[in-house]
Amino acid sequence: MKAVHFGAGNIGRGFIGYLLSKSNYDITFIDISEDLVRDINRLGKYKVISLGGEKTEETVSGIRAVGLNDENGLAKAIENADLVTLSIGANHLQATGKVLRKALQERRRANPEQPLDVVACENALFATDMLRESVEDGADADFKTYLSAKVGFPNCAVDRIVPNTSLKKESPIDVAVEDFYEWDLESGKVKVNKNIQGVNYVENLAPYLKRKIFLLNGAHALISYAGYRKQFHYVHEAIRDEEILAAVQNFHREAAEALHLEYSMEERSLKQYSEKLVGRFRNQYLQDELTRVGRDPVRKLSGNDRLVSPLLMCQKHGVPFDGIVYAVAMGFTYNWEKDPKAVEIQTGIKENGLENTVSRITGLDQKNALVLKIVEQYKKILSAK
Repeated sequence: MKAVHFGAGNIGRGFIGYLLSKSNYDITFIDISEDLVRDINRLGKYKVISLGGEKTEETVSGIRAVGLNDENGLAKAIENADLVTLSIGANHLQATGKVLRKALQERRRANPEQPLDVVACENALFATDMLRESVEDGADADFKTYLSAKVGFPNCAVDRIVPNTSLKKESPIDVAVEDFYEWDLESGKVKVNKNIQGVNYVENLAPYLKRKIFLLNGAHALISYAGYRKQFHYVHEAIRDEEILAAVQNFHREAAEALHLEYSMEERSLKQYSEKLVGRFRNQYLQDELTRVGRDPVRKLSGNDRLVSPLLMCQKHGVPFDGIVYAVAMGFTYNWEKDPKAVEIQTGIKENGLENTVSRITGLDQKNALVLKIVEQYKKILSAK
């Protein structure tokens, strides 16, 4: 089996590439970094260092890489692939969809009968649907028919923390990861790849996806923004702060209640998941920087992402949401000057006002009561200096 993975960064190598290697896929990484492409082709292997109670190492070998701008090399790699996966950041899916469309059109001409699956492995809700929309945008009816017949576009939920740790590595492409992972995949949309080791194939992905996006990514963002405000540097430091821990527990309690009511998810299992997450946040071996976790608050505060989405679900089911409002408001206080998206928010607040900026970023109507609650909480946070 052959796999092509867009994005040879830490997630690509330390999570998706790692699991595909365990399932004996031949892996071709696609990346925009010429240096990274050169290193992968020069070395041909890398170590995945798992950090938990103890450090373990596994080797991923038999890999190669192609530059994103190498159209011929990219098309050739995809021509005979069984699987295409991506971990490039949700913001890049639309642009990459156009690149992928061209490669799939070439594949249709050269290899029209072989089926393929395409999976966007991103921290976003239904990211593969977003990618498919970009691939199909402007395409003719015949190409769309080909996609429906031969290309599966299953959504997935992915979960593995891959920090920018300072751990000493033997090779520039070795990667350190936490010792936990989860990859849930929509089984009904899979054409070919039905036996990837470590993948949990599920009929209804939505509960798994939203549980992960809300309870892991939402709480992670909260820790980042609250921790940065208290001048912590790492996640494991911030979660030890009693006030931040209480905020995370409040966030989890409200989001879990909404998930229970929306999907009939078992309350006990949600509580266990929450407790396990807090334990993962406390993993000091990860040395996970708050600024990495909190980067791009514009995306994280958008209406369909990890903070506002659970807030809307709570509102829908009449669940108290003060803890989630606190998390959203904390995101608007994030002012790390080296994050251009944080700068964008702070500039917007100064030039256009708080209410206008909250409405624009979250997608909520300015007259929505939720906007007023976020603004009130924001002011409380600032006044508590």
